[in-house]
Amino acid sequence: MINTLSDLFLRDLEKLKTEISSFRDEKNLWKISGDTHLDGGQVKNSSGNLCLHLCGNLQHFIGAILGNSGYIRNRDAEFSQKNVPIRELVAEIELTSKVVKQTLESLTESSLNNIYSLY
Repeated sequence: MINTLSDLFLRDLEKLKTEISSFRDEKNLWKISGDTHLDGGQVKNSSGNLCLHLCGNLQHFIGAILGNSGYIRNRDAEFSQKNVPIRELVAEIELTSKVVKQTLESLTESSLNNIYSLY
């Protein structure tokens, strides 16, 4: 199960890196679309902020909680930071991939049954 989880996380982080790298104009990473969701809600977060949020989430819950990495999350910054260059976002995705891979490789199947604090 751990190998499957690792494969899925790493696959999707690679997809995220491809998507972020595909932006030709970095300014577009930080635009908020006026589009609405099917439920009528507005899109409120830019691609850049969602990237930061995904990386922060994984580094917190997998790296810090499961792997005791020492990562300290600043969730507010995940949504307030703007104009982070693509190369820095890609570096953050790569770091997150490394943390996820190392942490999941260090776990045992039985450790998945442990109770973990969220903070």
